[in-house]
Amino acid sequence: MKETGIIKTEALTKYYNRGKANEVLALRDVTMDIRRGDFTVLKGPSGSGKTTLLSLIGCMTRPTSGTLFVEGRDISHLPERFLTDIRRKTFGFIFQQFHLIHGMNVLQNVMMPLYPTDIRISDLRSRAEAILEGLGMSKRRDFPVQGLSGGEQQRTAIARALINDPDIILADEPTAHLDTALSDEFMAIMRDFRQKGKTVIIASHDPLVYEKEYIDLLVEMRDGQIRNLCCNSPDR
Repeated sequence: MKETGIIKTEALTKYYNRGKANEVLALRDVTMDIRRGDFTVLKGPSGSGKTTLLSLIGCMTRPTSGTLFVEGRDISHLPERFLTDIRRKTFGFIFQQFHLIHGMNVLQNVMMPLYPTDIRISDLRSRAEAILEGLGMSKRRDFPVQGLSGGEQQRTAIARALINDPDIILADEPTAHLDTALSDEFMAIMRDFRQKGKTVIIASHDPLVYEKEYIDLLVEMRDGQIRNLCCNSPDR
């Protein structure tokens, strides 16, 4: 039986530009519970609120109202210095555009999220090399990232997300610019991590993502609200 509530939200609401002429209600009264080890997909069209919800879960932005629990702790109103620590220790982020740093090689990009660090550089390098080896990228570790193929850039971004050994992997539209083969490859990698105990949360409008049979929780969103929750896990 899985544990409950690694991520829990209660009436989570997010306004942008609150009180101004261009005010936007991006998320409204979202309540949900994601368990440790769940493979969750936030599904919805552009503007549905899925990326905003992912940003709130990852402590990259703050809710206007409502409550967010991460591993049982209410982090909704913590000072930024504490949120920075939570982000660094708890989450691995995979972005739509990868956000790799040109002018640096693969290994340097993978190590970057832990700078500055109290980990010895030799240990950090060994950790990064082990992750790259697991993703079939060892031979590219000294290669400039701007010269990588799309699939290699994707694997580098995944390796970077794993450098802090996160409990939770967050991915925002990770297959948006990938072909079918690379999209399936990405999902296979995410499935492997879920089988190793990681909690995976992906925001996507791509059927190659949300139609996978191994997804535990499918959250359908529209107009900033949850329209439907589909639980495929037999022990829920």
